[in-house]
Amino acid sequence: MENNQIQNQLVVDPFIIEPNANEGNEGYFNLIVDKIPYRVEFDPFFFDDQVRYYVSINAGPKDVFVWNTGVQQFKAINDKSVTLPVVLERAISAQLQNHEAWNNFYFCLP
Repeated sequence: MENNQIQNQLVVDPFIIEPNANEGNEGYFNLIVDKIPYRVEFDPFFFDDQVRYYVSINAGPKDVFVWNTGVQQFKAINDKSVTLPVVLERAISAQLQNHEAWNNFYFCLP
């Protein structure tokens, strides 16, 4: 059991915890999950009054991440997204939630 806990380690690059914004509200962050580095690019958009994200992992095709109230995290909803490791999807969700919180704070400033 201890080995499984060690294998599922998540490291967020301390130099890029805050997403770096390009034009609009696009950004990226770096993750290391199970000793594998990932660069995650994201682009938020609205659909049905809900924030969703286009997410590209290591410059790959874009998946759509949407908030899932059942598990309280962002989940990929594309057919090909079922191949994402659970730990990676959770790590991406956590960073997208941080992005949401940062934007909510920023837009509430006087």
